[in-house]
Amino acid sequence: MGELVGMAWIECKARADGGTSAIVRWRLGGLRTGSKQTETFGAGSDDQNLARAEGFKRMVDAAGQEWPGGWVKGEGLVRARSTDDPMKPPPTLAEIGAEYVRQVVDLSPGQRKRYLAQVRTLATIEVPGAAGPYRPFDRTLAQVKEADVKAWLIGWDRSLKTKANYHGLLYGVFGYAVEQGYLTANPCARTAPKRNRIKQSQADLRFLTEAEFAIAAGLAGAEGDLLRVAVGTGLRFGELTALWVSDVDLAHRSLRVNKAWKRDGDNDEQERPAWLRKTLSAKHTMRGHHLGKPKTSKSRRTVTVSDEIAAVLGHHIHGRAPDDFVFTTPTGRPLHSADFYERIWYPLMAKLRRDGIAPFRFHDLRHTHVAWLVAGGAPLPHIQARLGHESITTTIDTYGHLLPVGDELISEIIDTALRGGVIRPAMRLISGGGATQS
Repeated sequence: MGELVGMAWIECKARADGGTSAIVRWRLGGLRTGSKQTETFGAGSDDQNLARAEGFKRMVDAAGQEWPGGWVKGEGLVRARSTDDPMKPPPTLAEIGAEYVRQVVDLSPGQRKRYLAQVRTLATIEVPGAAGPYRPFDRTLAQVKEADVKAWLIGWDRSLKTKANYHGLLYGVFGYAVEQGYLTANPCARTAPKRNRIKQSQADLRFLTEAEFAIAAGLAGAEGDLLRVAVGTGLRFGELTALWVSDVDLAHRSLRVNKAWKRDGDNDEQERPAWLRKTLSAKHTMRGHHLGKPKTSKSRRTVTVSDEIAAVLGHHIHGRAPDDFVFTTPTGRPLHSADFYERIWYPLMAKLRRDGIAPFRFHDLRHTHVAWLVAGGAPLPHIQARLGHESITTTIDTYGHLLPVGDELISEIIDTALRGGVIRPAMRLISGGGATQS
């Protein structure tokens, strides 16, 4: 028998780029006559490389100075190949990405279809590398390192918000791969773009003045009513165009949001709530879309409408069947977003440019709705409920900067001091009818 030489050990080696690689060394079987083996960890930070090397060393020691089961040199831990197909290659990111997306339970058909498309896009992305352009995700799972994720985030020519969205999907894919035993660590773990940087990179929200909106609604002609109801209620396009006559309650000046247009999934997959399936007919169909649940649970809501909006809605629902759509095409069909933009929206934006008004998105009517409410003093919790936001934080983060009260109060405080007055806390009424200082 050969003489035992002990357990594996770690050596640290400086690289030309200034970093440090951690190398695990051992002899097969722990025997002096056993062949020398090494595994190198150099893709992460110095601390990460050392931590991964220590973890791998423990695996080697536990395996009796043999390669850990399922470990591929230079790639990492991969799922053991099936005995009936020993030549099956390691899975690619695209393969595991599709497997991950298809097993996520809480996805609508449209979301699943979109994520599958994003997985395919990731596999084709080409970014600059040290040795020239390359595709960081067109490879097996274990070959994708943290450095590849960083190279993609730096080199992909897309907005930071888009990259953050893809990063969230990528993180989920690699997390799934770790759970399934394909990998020991998630290479996305320390690479997510910071939330404040994403927010800073986004364009400012577009709010229309009352005069700008009046011009836009006038130029829209027959479609002006759709714009008026959008800016008067804050409904999303998919909610507004899904409204039925029965959803409008003119007696109580309200409308009910309980459905929205959703994109079909692969193979025309659809997800409709049971109560809605029973009431649908041929006139409720639209290519590539189906009527389903609103965006979130809070999106299912009742929205009060003003007298002006009630008058507009009354004109559109008079004499109509309860399950007719409130807004339709000239031929009576549901409003398809792509057709609407091509037929109505883009020509309207061209007209606005000629009048010196900057173009805007349909969704900016929702932002404008909030801006008008804030300017008029409407409380943010009421606005949150009206928009269907899940959390007041979303409302504050998006629209809190529009609140004028804070700035006006600050100005009054400063002016009081500069004019020689005494700064005192403002008096605020409390619900009991008395007064308190706040």
